[in-house]
Amino acid sequence: MESPERESPGPGSRRPYGPTRSEIVEGIATELAAAGVESARLEAERLVSGILGITRGELATAGGERVNPDEALGVARAVSRRLDGEPLQHVEGSVDFRTLVLVSDGRALIPRPETEQLVDVISEWVARDGPFERVLEIGVGSAAIALSLLSEGLAVRALGVDVSGEALAQAAENAERVGVPGLELRSCGPEIWPDLAGESPFDLVVSNPPYVASADVPHLDVEVRLHEPRVALDGGPDGLEVVRAVLAGVPAALAPGGRVLLEIGSDQGARVARLLAGESLLEVPRIRTDLAGRDRFVTARRAS
Repeated sequence: MESPERESPGPGSRRPYGPTRSEIVEGIATELAAAGVESARLEAERLVSGILGITRGELATAGGERVNPDEALGVARAVSRRLDGEPLQHVEGSVDFRTLVLVSDGRALIPRPETEQLVDVISEWVARDGPFERVLEIGVGSAAIALSLLSEGLAVRALGVDVSGEALAQAAENAERVGVPGLELRSCGPEIWPDLAGESPFDLVVSNPPYVASADVPHLDVEVRLHEPRVALDGGPDGLEVVRAVLAGVPAALAPGGRVLLEIGSDQGARVARLLAGESLLEVPRIRTDLAGRDRFVTARRAS
């Protein structure tokens, strides 16, 4: 009996090759989990969908499709960066912050969920008293706070200052990306206030300053220690060096009835409150906690 002839592939046909999307996700999730990455499966899905330019939903519904060699190479490079300790947001090139999608890379600190809560505090005030006409953000970084205030209608105008030229460049990219008017960016020195001489008073001064004690920086997670700018982390010997510089000019910079709001380390609430309490122009400061119940914000108001 003659063996049947094999049908030759037509000119437009494609033979399947390479692993499927689902197989790649499973393999990456295993690698990440073995390296101690939390939420390894979620991160694997984000890495693969990001390289393929699809949503995680599309990845789930079309998991049987095979990846081509270029796609596989792109995924492998992204996974290698993540396994080397680079933050997921840097590998993806973006970070979600409230309603915004912002550029994320090593030029500025990745905004944390606690900083989203800082904007919630401001939103509470605005709900009662109306939007802030003029806001100063010290240490603007990625501009996540200032751009959220403007895009959500919590502020009309904002001035963001930073000692880092790289952070200001990222902030400018994010401002262009978001497309909300009203943000001015400016460089300042470590003492901050000499570079703001002559500015009219602000209704709100807000800052998420560096607040990690210098001796603690080498003990931070590798993602933070090696991949985020030290200038955005190191708060000096006791962690409050930059906080003091910020507070030095706050009373004079605030309009009557204006507010100051700082994000702080979880063990710094009482110390920062004492610094604010020593300012005669300010009313009694208040410590506010984050969703985990830790001291996270200190606020005060200038007497009317």
